[in-house]
Amino acid sequence: MSKKISVLMSVYKSEKPEYLERSLQSIWDDQICKPNKIILVQDGPVGIDLTEVLDRWIAKLGDIITLIVNEVNIGLTKSLNKGITAIDTDYIARMDSDDISMPDRMERQLEAMEANRADILSGTIVEFDESVDKPTAKRELPEK
Repeated sequence: MSKKISVLMSVYKSEKPEYLERSLQSIWDDQICKPNKIILVQDGPVGIDLTEVLDRWIAKLGDIITLIVNEVNIGLTKSLNKGITAIDTDYIARMDSDDISMPDRMERQLEAMEANRADILSGTIVEFDESVDKPTAKRELPEK
């Protein structure tokens, strides 16, 4: 695929470190087609446990990941808008810091975008509380 894609995320102090870890694993380690960049906005101080997760991923991914740190919490919308300014790829994939992406997410979404079938894409959302093996809800968005 010729087009490049960045994943845009924000993390806040009340996020669980294990959720952020799993989210980053799903978008990098587990992906068939890896994103070109991950832009992660730290929305204010996050504490030592989340900082350790961030430090590990920065060490692992190097230039692939860009961490933007807000000195104070400014909220999700403003944080994401700040993150957008750091993106220089063709496409943006939006993700929350507790989302888990399917291994073929980037591949399927890039294929759809490159085929000019849509200007914006979403996907089916499966919600869970404690385990991905025990879904609590499923939301399928319109295809057209």
